[in-house]
Amino acid sequence: MPEIDIVWWILASIIFFAVITLLSPQMMWLQARAGLTQMRKAVVDLDKMAKESKKIALKAIMKHGRPKQDVEKEFSDFLDFFAIEPVSEDPVGVLKRLEHILDVRNKRFKDAIARLAPNADPETAANLEMAMEGAMANYTLYRLVRHFLVLAEKTKNIQIVMLVQMNIPFLKTFAKAFVDATKAFVEGKPIGDGVGPLTVVKMVKGAKFYEPVEDTVYSETEFEGRKLLIVKAKGPGGRVGKPGELIARLAKKRKVARIIMIDAAGKLEGEASGEVVEGVGAAIGGPPVEKYKIEEIAVKRKIPIDAIVIKESYTESLKPLNKRLAKGVDEAVERVKNAIRQRTKPGDTVIVAGIGNTIGIGQSAKDLPTEFPTPAEEKKDEIESTYLPVR
Repeated sequence: MPEIDIVWWILASIIFFAVITLLSPQMMWLQARAGLTQMRKAVVDLDKMAKESKKIALKAIMKHGRPKQDVEKEFSDFLDFFAIEPVSEDPVGVLKRLEHILDVRNKRFKDAIARLAPNADPETAANLEMAMEGAMANYTLYRLVRHFLVLAEKTKNIQIVMLVQMNIPFLKTFAKAFVDATKAFVEGKPIGDGVGPLTVVKMVKGAKFYEPVEDTVYSETEFEGRKLLIVKAKGPGGRVGKPGELIARLAKKRKVARIIMIDAAGKLEGEASGEVVEGVGAAIGGPPVEKYKIEEIAVKRKIPIDAIVIKESYTESLKPLNKRLAKGVDEAVERVKNAIRQRTKPGDTVIVAGIGNTIGIGQSAKDLPTEFPTPAEEKKDEIESTYLPVR
């Protein structure tokens, strides 16, 4: 009978939806348990990489002074070191307060390395500071993921599990990059973030460098009738310096016609590493202190700022500088020369600033790296895209 069929269909629908309603939480928790298993495995992997970074840095430090039993505990304690940002609710002077905190932080790192590796020369000590930073980054990443794992297990919060689970491939890729960065710092090899300093040093013709600002140097040279003030962090130790402070000082004392800044820039997926592009504005990352100084003096003196950037992924910026990025550096040198020819005239003074970590990159041609590793072939399961746009 049609009426009986309709009744059975309604009853079946009610039973079906009732069962689904009752079982949905259990089904979601089963899915969450699978996610928790993946999170636990990721925490174990991150822990291994954090310990590897620590081991690399600690081994390098022990080569320059104190024995392991004296260094290990102090080094481990320093991995938890932190800096608290100044209040931003009262914005007046916030960047000066931030700069003060960053200066104190940098001093603490220098003091720590001086105690842990008293026999290290200044350039090696700078590299060891960077190695410690790499170990700290990996340790912090491990602690953060472990925190969310424990929190998800305690609260049975599915949203936390899903959030972390979706980001596990990225987190593991970053952790591996931090390990590679720590190795590069210990070995004193240039990294992808050093494309800016490498570009400007290639424009110096054996001129002497001066250090009016701590860890930041400049040189005077000429190019087709223009005077160039080449600015970079002091190398070949691992430093980023204070380019904003030095640029501001030079612009106050000289009549500067233009500022040209070269730096690494994050690429989008589908873009080619080593691609060079141009724009305007202060090309400098990190805390905004140095960027503010450059923009402030540029506005006061009405100095145009050109930005020339070499595109690379975040992981490439931490790994040893490869051949693809080195080729981009050569193109960036030509872009700088063309910018000077087209936008300045003979007799002008131009500041050319190479922004980035100057590890492995000294102040003369003989201090420059000549060999670069071939970029690793990217696998299908890696994050970086292998797609290159047609040119």
